[in-house]
Amino acid sequence: AMSSRVRTIDEDDVGGSGMFAIESALPQGAQQPDNIMIKEQCSEICGYAAAMAAAFAFGSFGVPVKSKVASRLDIDPLVMQTYKSIMCFLCCWIIIPLGEPLRFTSWGIVSGCFWVPGGVAGIYGIRNAGIATAVGTWSSIIVLSSFFWGIIIFEERVKSIRGACGAVTTLICGLVGMSIFSKSPSKDKTIEYEMIETTSFKENDEGVRKRDRSKRGRLKKATNNSSNTNATPQLETRERTVQAPILQPLTTFEMQSLLDSKSDAYIQSSQDAETLEAKKSFSLFGLSKRQMGQLAAAFNGLWGGTNLIPLHFASKEGFGGPSYVVSFACGSMIVTIGLWVLRYLYEVYRLDGAVVKAFHALPSFYIRQMWFQGALSGMLYSLGNFMSILAVTFLGQGVGYSATQCSMLVSGLWGIFKFDEIKGRQMITGWFLSALTAVVGIVWLSLEHK
Repeated sequence: AMSSRVRTIDEDDVGGSGMFAIESALPQGAQQPDNIMIKEQCSEICGYAAAMAAAFAFGSFGVPVKSKVASRLDIDPLVMQTYKSIMCFLCCWIIIPLGEPLRFTSWGIVSGCFWVPGGVAGIYGIRNAGIATAVGTWSSIIVLSSFFWGIIIFEERVKSIRGACGAVTTLICGLVGMSIFSKSPSKDKTIEYEMIETTSFKENDEGVRKRDRSKRGRLKKATNNSSNTNATPQLETRERTVQAPILQPLTTFEMQSLLDSKSDAYIQSSQDAETLEAKKSFSLFGLSKRQMGQLAAAFNGLWGGTNLIPLHFASKEGFGGPSYVVSFACGSMIVTIGLWVLRYLYEVYRLDGAVVKAFHALPSFYIRQMWFQGALSGMLYSLGNFMSILAVTFLGQGVGYSATQCSMLVSGLWGIFKFDEIKGRQMITGWFLSALTAVVGIVWLSLEHK
């Protein structure tokens, strides 16, 4: 049985036949409803315009993720993804005033199964590898994946298979080069200490109270210094500032020359600095945080980048373009809730069945501090998602979704001018040359579309 909504068509619309029209999820091969206004009024030009708009939105949604507020709170990637899913759900209903029928297909849940976990990994990648590197990594993988699905699996039409392969190769070379040249240079850290003088009163053997002053070292600040590679930590006292290597064993003579009294204070400060650096350095199987971020970005490209593959199958049911947005948003919200349930069950298991403690162990949303950044990131991604669906509808998976990966250009510009992720004339020049190569590949690929 097929649930449907029936409306009467005026006789003038059908030449006086007085027929009825069905608005429902049509079976395969059936004619699509006649009121899909956006899809009917647009052409292939809309697909290219939508791809460029999606590129800007996809390249910018990570800016709030790297904001100072998010970094200071160390916001959990699942929390940030939840903000994105909520905004995607709230914004999807805008298609109704545009004349789209309200319909749903279970393929939207399948898209959510790809997008939500990939989005969590993508946020982790941005936070740890940088917005330029993370977006560049998953963009190159998405292009390759979209080309494989669109041209090889779905047999979308192109003018020449060799030409399309050459365009994709050029595009990937540009994207890989952009990812390489967006790598942050190694930074030396200068750690400064300030001496804090404390005063206490002690009684001697004769019962007289005597003032006793002592000094102890305290971590003052840590700054990045890429210009001076031989910089050593500075130990500040009230009398003078001396240079001393940190986290290295000191002889008695060296310590005596550094501090006239209470030399063990510096040793304690060195241990505190070592603990601080140990917290900052994270490794899994010998991988650094940056490498883990790159792996997460690669997973987002490989897994999350296929989130519009179900649109190909949904189109056989009469879904396409804006009509798929509601299904995608609702499906993504369902998957997001499912991930929170799994996260809670994991906390229950970790805390030996303590259900209340497990609830409080869940990451905080920091609504008062993060509502604006979360909403902005979600709105930008929702815009990019809506536009990418249009691009895939009019241009196909291989060309449409590949063209949206110009987001690498946008994210790279954010990384250079706002977050200072790419430094040095040689690195910036190499990045722009690689970006030009990527643009050539994108234009070439668009010309191959038949």
